[in-house]
Amino acid sequence: MQGLLVVIAVLVVTFVLLRLIPGDPARSVAGNASEEVVEQLREDMGLNDPIYVQFVDYIKNIFKGDLGYSYFCKDEVGNVIAGSYKATLVMIGLALPSAIILGLLFGLLASIFKDSIIDRVVSACAVLVQSMPNYWVAVMLIQIVAVKLRWLPASGFKGIEYAILPAIVLGLPLAGVFARNVRVNMLGSMQQNFSKAAKARGVPYFTTLIGYSFRNILVPFLTLVGSQLGFMVGNCLVIENIFGYPGLGLQILNAILRRDYYLVQGLVVLLAAIFIIINTIIDISYLYLDPRIRKAQGGL
Repeated sequence: MQGLLVVIAVLVVTFVLLRLIPGDPARSVAGNASEEVVEQLREDMGLNDPIYVQFVDYIKNIFKGDLGYSYFCKDEVGNVIAGSYKATLVMIGLALPSAIILGLLFGLLASIFKDSIIDRVVSACAVLVQSMPNYWVAVMLIQIVAVKLRWLPASGFKGIEYAILPAIVLGLPLAGVFARNVRVNMLGSMQQNFSKAAKARGVPYFTTLIGYSFRNILVPFLTLVGSQLGFMVGNCLVIENIFGYPGLGLQILNAILRRDYYLVQGLVVLLAAIFIIINTIIDISYLYLDPRIRKAQGGL
């Protein structure tokens, strides 16, 4: 129920703000056409109706499975989204798991070898990749990897190799965030009484480390992963624009610039729904990762 309310709130805010932004979508579509043609196009697009009438009609159409028509793409919004989601899904599918694995690995190494050269190098690298602007990293990768070395393509999407460079730019700062979070939480968890008690009972070091300390940080780590989803979506707009990568991020950016109302609304609602679903899955996973939460929920 709360998720549905969030989606409705996002839809209302997006719907109203789009119509407050200066610009005439009908004139943008019509170009140099006469005023009569523009006025007819406004009528066809429903722009002459009051905002509340437009909103009610839009909600009715959503319940019918109709997200609207993109006059710029000259296709149904659902079809435009269906043609763009795969590229973004491949990019995030490469970036997020890689960032999680690298963050966990290097965060664990830094906590195990606290105050050693390994810890200092990992911490410095984590701060570095977080601090580098993503647009600068993207341009450097294009110039070096794509143009000079010609190892990977610089733009477009025809296969998974086209997603590697955008995924690197998207995942690097996340890996730094995850590594620092894992290091801090692991150091705190290793000092907790349950870890000390395990050591005192003669439990092997590796078992104590993974079975006790590491397991204890999974809940806050998953919370961090969920909170970074919005960060990833925002970065997709910039990264896909730089690489000319035809995903949802580039579609959103172009749709906003062109005042393509229905396409922006459809994409925003889709992303909000995905965000809510993923966070719901993360919340449910807490029950299986932390026995204390299961006990609080009545042993579910």
